[in-house]
Amino acid sequence: MSTLADHYFSSILDYLDTLGLDSRKVLLAINFNEYNNEQTQQLAPRISLSSYNALLEYAKHSLNEPLFGFKLGQQIRTADFGVLGYLIESSDNLASAISALITYDSLVADIGKAQFEQQGDIAIIRWLPDPNCSVQVILRNMTAWVSVIRQLLNPQLSPSRICFTQAWPEAETTTLANWFNCPIETNAQYNQIVFPRSYLAQPFRTDNAQINLALKHISEQQLSRFKSQQLVTEKIDHLLMAKNELDDCSLIRTASALNLTPRTLQRHLKKEQTSFANLLERERKRRSLQYIGKYPLSTTAIKLGFNDQSSFNRAFKRWYGYSPSDYLKNKLMTIKS
Repeated sequence: MSTLADHYFSSILDYLDTLGLDSRKVLLAINFNEYNNEQTQQLAPRISLSSYNALLEYAKHSLNEPLFGFKLGQQIRTADFGVLGYLIESSDNLASAISALITYDSLVADIGKAQFEQQGDIAIIRWLPDPNCSVQVILRNMTAWVSVIRQLLNPQLSPSRICFTQAWPEAETTTLANWFNCPIETNAQYNQIVFPRSYLAQPFRTDNAQINLALKHISEQQLSRFKSQQLVTEKIDHLLMAKNELDDCSLIRTASALNLTPRTLQRHLKKEQTSFANLLERERKRRSLQYIGKYPLSTTAIKLGFNDQSSFNRAFKRWYGYSPSDYLKNKLMTIKS
């Protein structure tokens, strides 16, 4: 199950308190029941993604703020990230901070996969969210990353471009562009932050090598404990989400990546009431709407790991009830109207 740390969840309640929304009433409104102890009402160490989604959606509607996740991300403090926040804060530059983020992000929220790449003069931080993440969750995540880096480097620092898979109305896109101080690309293939590669070498004002080393040791211990508690299903979901394309995915390759035999992997998945084929199909379905319309259907089929376009057409119709070509026609008619 996708989860987030209690302190990351609690920081939302703290923010809502400042806006006049009583946290106890808010939790009651979303039917929250994830306390360790009902008498003391202490949050469990990890909170479910469903409760996280519910909290952000409730706040969005209560405050009549369609960009609530964005507003929330602006309020982020490094302390809200727990140990990872202090690890980032004690890094010597942006490159080492991003390395820490990629490695230990699941300690804060195991609800997506962060990726980092460099292409010539630009660098890219990409986030592949869990398919069940709401738009508000994605907004908070992307905004928080930029907000923290501005706090540690330069309040005026701006990305080159921000990409969202979500489409926004013009007024909201303008609001986002004004704060990020860069162009906003909507309906993009990925949620990602594009920035000059030269930013990577910029030193942090708060770097402390000794503290950073100690925090890395703590983070490694926490990550090891966390991974040992993860379901095999969750590990495979993250492996699949991290792949650029799905054309080379197989049970054998995945088992090898998890240091398991194919038979052992199948046994674990059966115990978790699923199969590798089901998990692969779920990831294909998640990506299909991101790819369709951006690539020719034949290319989309290959990227999703199908042997041919007809196999992809049949799968798409099974998922959504109509063919990829009919979907594109309907989408075009909706845009024109």
